[in-house]
Amino acid sequence: MPREPALKPYRLFVYSVYGLICSALFVQLIRSVVGDLYGGHNAVAARQSEAACLEDLQRLYDQLSARAVEPAPRSLESGQLAREWDTWSRRWEDEVAQVSSRCRLDSPSTPASRSMADALDGIEDLRRRLSRSGEESSEDARRVKEALAAAKSELKLR
Repeated sequence: MPREPALKPYRLFVYSVYGLICSALFVQLIRSVVGDLYGGHNAVAARQSEAACLEDLQRLYDQLSARAVEPAPRSLESGQLAREWDTWSRRWEDEVAQVSSRCRLDSPSTPASRSMADALDGIEDLRRRLSRSGEESSEDARRVKEALAAAKSELKLR
């Protein structure tokens, strides 16, 4: 059935509106994908109150304190413990970065936020020391094991 020529301007208008809507959706889709791929997370996060930031820092410190009383990572050849520490450490570092970003502790503007930034630096230093102590313990354990193996071989024991 042929289309009526009198309605051609209306069809063109509807096609144009449809094309504009599809184009806008396509541009939004491409912008979203490119933003996700190339770090377009520049959307300003809602700044938390200083009290909420302090609670987040306290939570991070409590998590680290709880980890400090557990056996050291990589100590005494515990592969499972080392993997678990690495997983926790990565997740914890992501949380630290999120808190730092939300609370804008990279560029503190008030005395309280400067104190919180100092506390966050201290918390990160403490986590690094805990990790190093585990690596040092692992190295000490490896040396002891090698010395025991050498003594066993010198005594010709199995």
